[in-house]
Amino acid sequence: MLLFLQQITFMDLVDRFQIPVLEEIALRNPQSTQLGRRIIENSIEMIDELGMEQFTFKKLAQEAGTTEASVYRYFSSKQKLLLYLINWYWGRLECRLMLQTQGDNPKDRLLKALDLLLIPHPTSLSFAHEKSLQRIVIHEASKVFLTKEVDSDHRTGFHRIYLEIVSYISDLVKAYNPDCRYPEMLVTTLIEGSHQQRFFGQHLPEVTNASEQEDAVAVFYKQLFFSYLDHEQRRN
Repeated sequence: MLLFLQQITFMDLVDRFQIPVLEEIALRNPQSTQLGRRIIENSIEMIDELGMEQFTFKKLAQEAGTTEASVYRYFSSKQKLLLYLINWYWGRLECRLMLQTQGDNPKDRLLKALDLLLIPHPTSLSFAHEKSLQRIVIHEASKVFLTKEVDSDHRTGFHRIYLEIVSYISDLVKAYNPDCRYPEMLVTTLIEGSHQQRFFGQHLPEVTNASEQEDAVAVFYKQLFFSYLDHEQRRN
């Protein structure tokens, strides 16, 4: 395994990553065909630009140079397409986490994980639509949870990658501070709260201190994260 990692670059690994496709999400793996990949690329661009409310399969088909019926051969609804994109984002992030948080120092591993979660735009240019996909996650990801079907979706495994990320970082938290009582709550507060603050920074700046001059969101949540962990340690 180590020899394999030495032979290819880190971003090669991320680029080769493909999420396991559940039939309940994608009727056909879009990464397996040229049309499918075009549907994914165009949908990222369009959802980023239009938002889910104004995005339709009819518009997507026109942009992709195909028919609406062809889009439905891959996804039964735009909700399932969004679910696929969100899972793809989390899957690429999970791959980065596994590769970049190795080592023996618990705090260093945790800091690397927080950087991956909090820094909005990775320096890699390996995936042309990465920034657009990140903006979709910030603006639209909550819509895959806030549905009446969330419990059945959870049982089916639609949110498995997100849960694995929370579990993995929670384990890093416990390695750094075994006294932490609420690691999962801490991790999800950081993920969801940072996304919400970035959304506020773009659209409701009066209710946040997010700034273009500094990454106040990353600074704030790192301080909050470790202040809480230090508090938990002092409690014992």
